[in-house]
Amino acid sequence: MSPPAARVGTVALAMLPFLAISAVHLGAKLAGAVALDQATKGWTVPALALGAILTLLIDRRRLRPRVFALLFTALGLSWLGDITLADFVVGLSFFLVAHLAYIVLFHLAFHRNASWWSLGLVFWFAGLMLALWPSLGALAPVVAVYGVVLGLMAAFSTRGNTFTMIGGTLFVASDSLLAFRLFTPLFQTPPEDTLIMAFYLAAQLFLVIGVLRTATAREPRIRAGA
Repeated sequence: MSPPAARVGTVALAMLPFLAISAVHLGAKLAGAVALDQATKGWTVPALALGAILTLLIDRRRLRPRVFALLFTALGLSWLGDITLADFVVGLSFFLVAHLAYIVLFHLAFHRNASWWSLGLVFWFAGLMLALWPSLGALAPVVAVYGVVLGLMAAFSTRGNTFTMIGGTLFVASDSLLAFRLFTPLFQTPPEDTLIMAFYLAAQLFLVIGVLRTATAREPRIRAGA
């Protein structure tokens, strides 16, 4: 196994494209540069997926096939959610299935029970729906189902490690703030919008890093005739 310091360096190097694109995207959002904001949004998650692949290649490690497939399925669905969220129901549907992929991923990749503090998500969900319900209208059932799946994803993330737990928590924070932005007069300024997106990008990064920690060293190839 690589020394911890070496692995941190590997991840930092591999994630440079993601960090650079995310910085440009968040800067554009904060500055109100709409064209650059929209142009860079669709590149953030693909850059994160590239970073995950580079991490595995540079560090000569591999994920179990099902874990690998589920991780990139979740990222691919998240990317589709990002680029289609202008149609709220379509974008939300992609994110909902992405969360389901993460739930199955955490079930397969980790063997611990969910943390007891994940029960607090019940109170989060109840409070969120109570606050938003008057503003949701016909979308109330859709948002409620999404909230349940989001909460389950965050609960299952506690089966993993510190990184997955932070990722799950940030995802809940980002989507909660986004819900208020979409359905109420709250969080409408560029700095607040930037914070929501920063939480989302950090959530995806922490989830990916947490899953990458389950990777194992590749077995050295045995030369013919050795």
